[in-house]
Parts: sequence; C-alpha cells; structure tokens
Amino acid sequence: MNEQDSQKLSCLGEKLGVCIKDQNKTVLFQNGASLKMCGNLTGQVCGKACMKLYHQVEECSAISQGMKLFKNTDLDGSKVDAMIVNDGNNITTFLYPLDENQDKYQKQEEYFVEKGLTKSEIRIMQMVLQGMTNAEIAEKLFISKATLKTHLNNAYKKLPSSIRPSQLRA
Repeated sequence: MNEQDSQKLSCLGEKLGVCIKDQNKTVLFQNGASLKMCGNLTGQVCGKACMKLYHQVEECSAISQGMKLFKNTDLDGSKVDAMIVNDGNNITTFLYPLDENQDKYQKQEEYFVEKGLTKSEIRIMQMVLQGMTNAEIAEKLFISKATLKTHLNNAYKKLPSSIRPSQLRA
C-alpha cells in the first residue's frame, strides 16, 4: 500500500476502524480508530475477536462472495457493526462502534412517534434495530409470529422505504 492510499484510509473518520491483513492474517495497515480499538498490530498475525467473525466469512465464502456484514455484534464486550471483506488478496475489516447510550433510544422513539407508529410498533422496531430476529422478538413479547408480522407490516407502511428489514438487519 502506498503512502497516498494510507493517508486516504487514515482520515475516514474518528469512529470507523479499518484494518487490512494479508491472507495469512498478518496486519498490513490500521487507521487511527483501529489502533485505538486493537492496539498496534502492524506486522503481527491478528488474533483479535474480529478474526472469529472472519471465520464465518471463510465458511460461507462460496455464497457470500467473501463479504459479510455483522450488525450489532458483541466484540470484546463492545457492540459494533462490522463488515469483513476478503478480496482474495487482502482481508479488510471495517468496525463501527455503536453508541449504546439511552439518548439514542430516545431519538429513535421520537422519530417513530413523529412517523405515527403505535407504542407496540415502536417497541418492535427498536428490537429490530438492535438486531433481534422475528422469532426472538415474538418470544420476548409473548406474541405469535403472525401478530409480529402484522405489527411490522403496519410499521413499514408508515416509514420511508429505506427502512426495510434488509437495511436494518444483517
């Protein structure tokens, strides 16, 4: 990687962690956020938690073309969105730490109220945003999957088309 490419990757923002490894999992590059999250691993074989996620990419590379998104994933005690890409030459990891404060949930609720969602629909949408599956949500709320699907369909009718299960869940 040349110096100009390194500079471009270094300034992706303070939160987005980027780490590039070779096929032997030796770290070639880390931006500032990755250095803060993992420490300096340049030149070392990576054994961090994101490599456990990478194992899932290896297992399903035939159907996912070497890329996988992990939404709201626990990584060493922190919640992150992670994307891991294996292009055949390098393994690139993008880690975005999720803000777990109560302020986020209040903003979500205000947004959903503004869009006209009921209390049940708001609660369900917040669970969707946390990455829960339909089965997990139905079990937690003690409702049938059919009832859950009705709530979800009603909520999606009130929300912009960009908010769909494929955008919200991995």
